[in-house]
This record gives sequence, structure tokens and C-alpha cells, in this order.
Amino acid sequence: MKKINVALIGYGMAGREFHAPPISLNKDFNLKMIMTRNNKNQEDAKKLYPNIEIITEYNDAVNNKDIDLIIIATSNDVHYEYTEKALKAKKHVVCEKPFVETYEKAKKLYDLADENGVLLRVFHNRKYDGDIITLKEILNKKDFGRLVSFNTRFDQYNPSVSNNWRFSETDMAGIFYDLAPHLVHHAVDLFGLPRAVYNKLYFDKDGSIVDDHFEMILSYDNGFKAFIGAEMLEREPKPRLMVTGTNSTYVKYGFDSPDSLNEKPNDIYQTNELRSELINKDLKIEKIPLYKGQQYMFYDKVAKDIFIKPVDDIDKELALNVILIMEMALKSNKLNKDIIIKKWTRNF
Repeated sequence: MKKINVALIGYGMAGREFHAPPISLNKDFNLKMIMTRNNKNQEDAKKLYPNIEIITEYNDAVNNKDIDLIIIATSNDVHYEYTEKALKAKKHVVCEKPFVETYEKAKKLYDLADENGVLLRVFHNRKYDGDIITLKEILNKKDFGRLVSFNTRFDQYNPSVSNNWRFSETDMAGIFYDLAPHLVHHAVDLFGLPRAVYNKLYFDKDGSIVDDHFEMILSYDNGFKAFIGAEMLEREPKPRLMVTGTNSTYVKYGFDSPDSLNEKPNDIYQTNELRSELINKDLKIEKIPLYKGQQYMFYDKVAKDIFIKPVDDIDKELALNVILIMEMALKSNKLNKDIIIKKWTRNF
């Protein structure tokens, strides 16, 4: 079977660590081009991937008839423009999160992909995190009773004000756009589309020009709530994940180690000392082994869906619903009230 020729657009942290390695290790792909204008990044890429072509202009990838898939790992401000241009050229696209600002823009791009018979994916690789895989399994196997709440956080201690473009005055900057896509995706993937969202953005650090802290509540019809947040002045760790039911609670502290895997490991369990426990109604504690992540599965599935386009595209639905919730969350922050999520978003 013919390999999928790939152009990776951007070779910063995301391109270098999360895209190039799994693509280069996957038998279905051929990493043919890397676009970067940074001289050091060009040298680094050539050392690791001596057979690739380094380009500095996006049109060189879009207009190349041999390129099948374009991966957009650039700054957020060109996500829509670059994705639209690639789809019009009938290239498959993987675009980094945050994808675009509004549901309307996202829907236009997915419609364009359908019109041109190509695949569009948002890079929601955290769907394959080891702790999320572990949580999905125990939700199916353990007796939680009636589910009451879900907590997921991405906190860190980083008191300095960063000069990174993600924290400057540019499109989709700030910690909300940087981390909420992961956490909202967790909630929607696990529990479905909520009824309403309430969200607040904060500027905790002295000198912050964009948000560095957010707290979000997703409300469901049955009283269940998902509490989602990220802050950068965490001195006392909170649970990374916690699910509470009337019969049991699951809690997990700390980030997975290893954080991500580019190929299938021999040992499927993490061997660290991270706290991962199920606590029943009698307060008895059961230690729960943590699976290692399966982030390499993201590109396995991209290849599968390029070769055989899915009829029921769950990844598309999830990506659109994440965009909708984030758009409504910003509206909530502006109006300081709950915003109802319209369920018609499930009908494309």
C-alpha cells in the first residue's frame, strides 16, 4: 500500500516532540517535508531526518502534488488560513489545537473537507493519555453508583511571565486556549455534551497580559458536573483526575510518566509511584495500575481513516463540540453567567 506523504508545517516544540517522531516511526507515513524558517530548527531537523526537504514557504507544501497530508503545528493565528488553503488543494489535514475560535469557522472547514473528499483532524492526542485510558476502563468495570462529579486539571508552578507567543497579544493566546481543549475533550469524550457551561478567566501573575488561570463548570441534565481548570501558581497539588459517585471515588495525582509514547511499548503499565486509587463507600482503598499512554494511536487512526473514510466520524463530532463549548465558555466569562449549549451541534 502506498505510503502517505507528509509535510509538517512548523518545527517548534509541538512539531519536534509530538508530530515528527510518531510520523517517522509509523509504517504508513513518509515524512517528506518540514517547514521552518528558524536556522537552528532547520539544522536540528536535518540531523534527525536527513532525507527530508526543508521548506520555508507554506505554498511549497500546498502546491506539491506528492504531498498527501499537511500537519499544521504553527502559531494559532494561521490555523484557519492554512487549513482552508490545504483543504482547497485537496490535502488531508491535521491541525494543532486550539483549532479555530468559533464553531461556525470549524464547521466551514469540516464542510470543505467533506466537499473535497479529504480528512480533517484536530490534534487531540491527549485522548490517548494513560490516565484517561485507565479512567475509561474503571468507569466501565467498577461500581461508582450514580456519578456526581468529574474533576480534571492541568496545573503547574510557573510564576514568571513568559515571552512565548502563546502568552502574548495574539490570536487564541493564554492558558485557556492552550490547555482547555485537552480538558474539555476529556469531559466530552467521557460524558458527552453538557447542558450548560460557566467559565471564568483570571490574570494571577503580576504583569500577565493574557489569562494564566481559568476555572470552568460543565453542567449536565442529571445534576452531574464536570469541574475543569488550569493555573500557573500551583504550590499545593490538586488531583489531576477525580471522579466521584455515590458508591466510589477515583483519584489520580500528577502527570503521566512517560508523558507520551511514539510507538507501542512492551510494558503497558506505568512504573512510577503516582497515586491512582479507588476509594469505596467504606473508605477502603484499592490501588489502580496506570496504563501507559497510547498517543501513537492518533496517527494510526489518521492513517486508517485516510485509507477508509469513517461513516460515523466520532473524532469530528468531538472536535466540533470542543470548539462549541470553548466558544460558549468565553461568552460565559464575558457575561458572567451560565450559557446553554445547544444540542443541534450533533447534526452536521
